[in-house]
Amino acid sequence: MISTEYGKVEGIRKGGCTVYMGIPFAKPPVGELAFRHPVKPESWEGILKADHGSKNPIQSQSKFACGNISEDCLYLNVYVPDHEEGRTLPVMVWVYGGSFSHGGVGGKTEGSDILGYNLEKFAAATNCIIVSFNYRLNLYGFLNLSFLDERFDRNNGLYDQIMALHFVKDNIAAFGGDAEKITVFGQSAGAACILALMSMEETKGLFSQVIVQSACVEHFFTEEESHANTRLYMKKAGVSEPSQLLKLPLEQIMKANDEFESAVLWKAELRCAFSPVIDGITLKQEPKLAAQAAEYPMLIGNTEHEGNLYVQNIPVIVMPILSAILHLKPEKGEEPYWQRVSKAMTDAIFIKPQLEILEGYKGPAWRYQFCHNLEGSKLGTCHISELYFLFDSGKTIDEVEIPESDEAGRIMRKIWGDFARNGNPGWESYRQQKYTENII
Repeated sequence: MISTEYGKVEGIRKGGCTVYMGIPFAKPPVGELAFRHPVKPESWEGILKADHGSKNPIQSQSKFACGNISEDCLYLNVYVPDHEEGRTLPVMVWVYGGSFSHGGVGGKTEGSDILGYNLEKFAAATNCIIVSFNYRLNLYGFLNLSFLDERFDRNNGLYDQIMALHFVKDNIAAFGGDAEKITVFGQSAGAACILALMSMEETKGLFSQVIVQSACVEHFFTEEESHANTRLYMKKAGVSEPSQLLKLPLEQIMKANDEFESAVLWKAELRCAFSPVIDGITLKQEPKLAAQAAEYPMLIGNTEHEGNLYVQNIPVIVMPILSAILHLKPEKGEEPYWQRVSKAMTDAIFIKPQLEILEGYKGPAWRYQFCHNLEGSKLGTCHISELYFLFDSGKTIDEVEIPESDEAGRIMRKIWGDFARNGNPGWESYRQQKYTENII
């Protein structure tokens, strides 16, 4: 049993860890608190049985979406690996990706202890305390409605993340964690959020280092761009005033989300439709530029063939049209055209912006690339593929079985754990060597 500042929690034994699931870190963002920045949770009496996952954020039910959804979703999970009594452990806080529109770390089904990301193996292997949390997505977390109605706050999803980090900073010592050694790590949209958090005044002192995995670095809209997106969303939702969204049926919200994301893509927009907004208030500058001034130790990288995930189902005959619409410039060569389009997409969205950050970064930084050959997987080392190895899931993204003791995963977990513990992954920094460390 653990005593937090809000009340006592009791977890369960699972996979060499004690896991505490579904701990509230904010009041439910419903009713008067819907579409507002989060506020601290109420204290509770007795012992909170933290033995199952919470609900996941509201989201459309696409291929990578989570079920078991609700507006009441602001809960976190803590994984404490078995360790010597009295010894404090480094802390790693996971920020999931999902195009700012889907994802979550709640229960797969209501009342289940099987979560969106089961991190007990990762906690045990790294010997770090791992924290995962939900944050609001799509229109609830990132659609800019405040320019139409001041009742709606800006970039709520980012402020959910800040509130979760406050809970970790203030309470992790009770779980045996070192509050002065907190690493924030995330993938894709989660990694892009980390770049934003690195530059926000509200996050000072909340974490000490970062791991940025396959960040969609430039997926942020200006205030002006967001206005057009918001009006497009409202048209798809069939509303004329933001206040009408408060009473819109869930089915209509999910339908509007799908139609809005498709419409934004058809405008030849490579950025995620629900990307956060550089509004000059909550986000004051493009995170790619603002992050350069940060001095956190940073491990940053990507998978070798990120673009494979996005071009997998596109007919070959359509590829040249897609390349032209999205302003991609595939190199000439003997590889199949779809592979060259994938490479162009990988370079444009992930690698080039990442290198721009590294060239001007003030703090110590290390770069990696995930290049492990995924035998039997049609998608190869695509976007998100490294997570199946990092978290030891036993399968690839397209359900190809991989050995549980896979060496690539073991190497990754050691590097991530070493970085969390020492602020250094074990090789010379980018500034010292200007080379990419391949994980094979």
